[in-house]
Amino acid sequence: MAEVLKLAGGISVIPGNKWGKYPSANCIYLENLCLIDGGAESAWDLGPEIIINSHWHEDHISMNSVAKKIYAHRLDAGAIESYDEFERRYGLGKTVRLFLGLYPKLGFRRVDEFIEDGQILRVGDKEIEVIHTPGHSAGHCCFLIEGEIIFLGDIDLTSFGPWYGCLDCDVQDFIESIDRLLKIADDVKLAVPSHGLPVPKEDLERRLIEYKEKIFERERKIKEAIKSGIDPVGAGIIYRKFPEPVEIYKAFERVMVDQHLKRMSNS
Repeated sequence: MAEVLKLAGGISVIPGNKWGKYPSANCIYLENLCLIDGGAESAWDLGPEIIINSHWHEDHISMNSVAKKIYAHRLDAGAIESYDEFERRYGLGKTVRLFLGLYPKLGFRRVDEFIEDGQILRVGDKEIEVIHTPGHSAGHCCFLIEGEIIFLGDIDLTSFGPWYGCLDCDVQDFIESIDRLLKIADDVKLAVPSHGLPVPKEDLERRLIEYKEKIFERERKIKEAIKSGIDPVGAGIIYRKFPEPVEIYKAFERVMVDQHLKRMSNS
């Protein structure tokens, strides 16, 4: 387990196992009051007053039951509050329960306050700007802390690239959200993704561009596969090899390919 990364002014990055390798996730702790996401195992005993959810996926809401208040975007609140809505958005039926056993503290509960784009949240003497960045989920948000540190959530800059395999994902929204982050990249000193190491200022713009390019690379390969009469799903375009359970990841890839087909038909 990586050590907590303490930044200036009572801000800490709490890394998940192997720097947030799924099913873990990194989170940020502020002023001994507020946790942004709850996927880091070492954060389980903190008992924060507030947890701000970047979005509704299990590795981000896994500690919601221990906080006094939950903040989240209105568009993701349904799946944070209700297992039925959580299951519906995954589109996997009851097999989604395979993921839930990984999270002993996971519970579905009411969102106490809705957050929205441009809102300034005040935690202690810190200011957190909400940046609505849909694509990975309808209500996915990033958080700019004190104008210098940005929590990217699942715009995670991994080599895998963007993930948009649930029913409320939108690949065009994802592109536009990355573009929005590119506009403020020069002003950010440190970017903290949910999965992977923090990214310093000097690398952020390049990493965002490379991350976005994965979408267009996939799209080119999907077009080539269709032209050759090959089903893009299972052709190694998104998942080089399906992890276990194969049928779940194949379903995710089908949704992602369908997202591309929709975007291509609208372009």
